[in-house]
This record gives sequence, C-alpha cells and structure tokens, in this order.
Amino acid sequence: MKRLFKGALTVLILFFVYVGVYACEMQFRLTSPDGAIQNIHPGKVVSLSHGESYFLQVEFCQDHKKCVTPAEETVYLLSEEKWKNTKDYLPLQLVSQGEWVSNSSEVWVQEIIFEASQKGLWELEIVRDCPKGGYDEIILFEVQ
Repeated sequence: MKRLFKGALTVLILFFVYVGVYACEMQFRLTSPDGAIQNIHPGKVVSLSHGESYFLQVEFCQDHKKCVTPAEETVYLLSEEKWKNTKDYLPLQLVSQGEWVSNSSEVWVQEIIFEASQKGLWELEIVRDCPKGGYDEIILFEVQ
C-alpha cells in the first residue's frame, strides 16, 4: 500500500511539473500619467489615482512553442464581466486595446489604455483557456 501511494504521488508531482512547464506566462507593465513604469505581479494590489489614465503593456510568452490558442483569445474580465470599451459603467474604463503584436515567434505584446473612473478595489482577471495549462490570474487595482 505504501509503495502504491508513493507511485501515485510521483505521478501526481510529475503531472504538475509537466503542466507548469508548459503553461503560458504573462508579464504586465503599468505606466502611470507621470511616466513612471512598474512591473505588476498578479495577486498584488496596484494603487491608481481616481480620474487618471494608465497604459498597460501585456506580454504573453508561449512556453510550449506551438500554442493552439492564439493570443487574440486572451480574455480580460473586470469584476467578472468582459472588459470592453463599450462598457462605460465599469470602474476601470477601457479607452483603447491594441492588437496583439509578435516581437518573436513565442512572444506577443498588447497595449491597453484605461482610466481609473471609480474609487474602490477592482479585480482584473486575465484568462487563457488552453489544453496545455493555460493562464488564469488576477490583478488587483485600488483606485484612490
């Protein structure tokens, strides 16, 4: 029984290592109105000033080389709703969302401009549904 448990545990660990190796990676950089640039890490709170516009650069890296899910299928959910510029009632107003541009065969970049239009703590969820691990993280924006 102990041997069976160890074998199952080994298989489980190898599975998670395999999925982790092949999962997508994303990086985020925020430029504030004064030109200051900061790297954003999912799960950490990012402070914004009410009424100000921000520039968000999203970088997507296909770790597994041949991703079956194109960059364009990345979904942004703000307060559990698709983040679109036609939704002017959302607390972070999307001003513009550029096309994904490839700067190498595995790296894609998208530029987003948004305004911090309502005070509060807001969740921006970034989702990539992919059979090779995908991506699902939350950035917390606190508008003061």
